[in-house]
Amino acid sequence: MKNRIKITLLLVGIMFIATMTGTARAAPQKTHALPAEIKIGGVFPITARPDAGPDRRDGFLIAVAEINAQTGTDRILPEGVTLVSNVQDDLNTAAGGTAAAETLLAWGADIVLGSSGSSVSAAMASALTPTKVVQISYASSSPSLSDRTLYPYFMRTCASDADQGLAIAELVKAFGWTKGAVIHTSDSYGTGLIEIFKDAYTGTILTDQSFEAGATDVSAQVQSLKDTNPEFILGNFIDEDAKTVMKKANDLDMLDLVWITTDGWSTQATITDAKVKEAMDLSIGTNPAPAEGTGMSDFNDTWFDPVWNYLETPANSQSTGTPFNSYAPFSYDTVYVAAKGLAAAGTTDGDALLTALYAVTHEGATGNIKFNELGEVIGRYDYVQLRDDTYFKFGEYAIPSGATSAIGVLDDASEFELVNGSIWSIANNVATFVRWDPVDTAPGFELLAAALAIGILVITVKKRRK
Repeated sequence: MKNRIKITLLLVGIMFIATMTGTARAAPQKTHALPAEIKIGGVFPITARPDAGPDRRDGFLIAVAEINAQTGTDRILPEGVTLVSNVQDDLNTAAGGTAAAETLLAWGADIVLGSSGSSVSAAMASALTPTKVVQISYASSSPSLSDRTLYPYFMRTCASDADQGLAIAELVKAFGWTKGAVIHTSDSYGTGLIEIFKDAYTGTILTDQSFEAGATDVSAQVQSLKDTNPEFILGNFIDEDAKTVMKKANDLDMLDLVWITTDGWSTQATITDAKVKEAMDLSIGTNPAPAEGTGMSDFNDTWFDPVWNYLETPANSQSTGTPFNSYAPFSYDTVYVAAKGLAAAGTTDGDALLTALYAVTHEGATGNIKFNELGEVIGRYDYVQLRDDTYFKFGEYAIPSGATSAIGVLDDASEFELVNGSIWSIANNVATFVRWDPVDTAPGFELLAAALAIGILVITVKKRRK
């Protein structure tokens, strides 16, 4: 009897242990150290740049909502983990960037995305770096931000202007121009690309003009450009500063000079003013190349889905049907990159997250995103020309298949017209001058016409005397 009781108790014990073991195995195991709510901050120039900031903010908010709604195998973050967003307006100033970063730190941000302006992002980095909060910009392109000693926790999903400066140098080389002028804002964004271009350009820079971002009077600088009579003028600034420069250029009748634009003002937002549009017509320059594949078209479909209209105050691109700002897709993709990095790291620890982000790859609206050793992507640019109110592509700067570095390649064209009435042919990546069209646009034509008129008058007077 005692033996039976012992056996029974033993069996009950074994069953209890087995039951408990099975229960333990069935319980979900947390394999990460992520909080249930990851605090992600977004910083944008909302009020200072109403034609750009709201779109970039909305790209950020759409991505946050999409990632939180993911289920099953499509889900990036672990079950039970969501992104909680906090949007800050940086006023497009360094001081505003610092204030935004400090506000997000006080909130307890785990990661911060932004901002647009390079000087703004640099100011943010100064506040975020001591606490090892990772920062990813979607639009700041100054080469100075590539310094890993100064900005160890800064990354960006846009390319450095070091790439764009080289792209423009190749464009100028293709046209054979040997004398040019430059004008730019005096901040890190404005000067960074210009310095790269000047180092790569083999011709002569006749004058280098600069002004503070947001300046309302650039008369002296623009007059200096005109006085040098350059073959081209390269400008580097954002759209609002571009409007100030080009209005003055129009006032000074500089409509026959070749202007080269950069991605900061090769935008629809720049040509909303009639005088600016007139001065910029047939200008040439660079713009970030659109993504290859379906990423951008998918983003376009998502963007104009009425479900997102509630995001805008006041209504901007989505509800009006106008084209979105070119960096809205970059902001959108940056959230996905951040989410993949967080999921891979399994923690919000800054060092671990930084390491995980370097290994992230993402095929998104802006193409394939993979960081190099500087925490940035290799730039791909289209060469574009403004014709009336549309930017037309006429070449690209990219890495050819099988190559390791980018080159500029122009599309062949039998006739390519520039603003001064000059007609060029483009073949084998070389632009060759063909003719002036019409002839009265040729340099010195007015003087020649005046001389001919005087000559005819003199002959007429002599005949009458006879």
